[in-house]
Amino acid sequence: MGQGLPATRVEVGATGADGIACAVSGYRGVLAVRDSGGRSMLLTDECLRAAQAELARAGMWAELSAAAGLAGLRSCAAGELDGPVVCVSTSSGFKGRGVGEDRSEPVSPEWEAVRARLRAAGLDD
Repeated sequence: MGQGLPATRVEVGATGADGIACAVSGYRGVLAVRDSGGRSMLLTDECLRAAQAELARAGMWAELSAAAGLAGLRSCAAGELDGPVVCVSTSSGFKGRGVGEDRSEPVSPEWEAVRARLRAAGLDD
């Protein structure tokens, strides 16, 4: 860069989080991490999938990369964070790879039929 600004370049590895699967570089991210007292984290797809499943259990359908905030939070040690924390989910599950590949038989729109299907899937009330 030649301007004396702190900068870094992060290459991307193999990941299912295609929404964030691109190399990034620049100084703004370095400044944001440094000035906030934060840190950058490397998250595995396994960690992202666990966060994605946790969001799903809470009723939020997020694609894999949109679960990165929660995955990062869950990767922190107990007591490591001081103060309020906000995790941002940046998109819905509609962007996830493979969405719509798994199909189920249609269910009757009556509540009892819907409830029976949910119970069969382990989602009882």
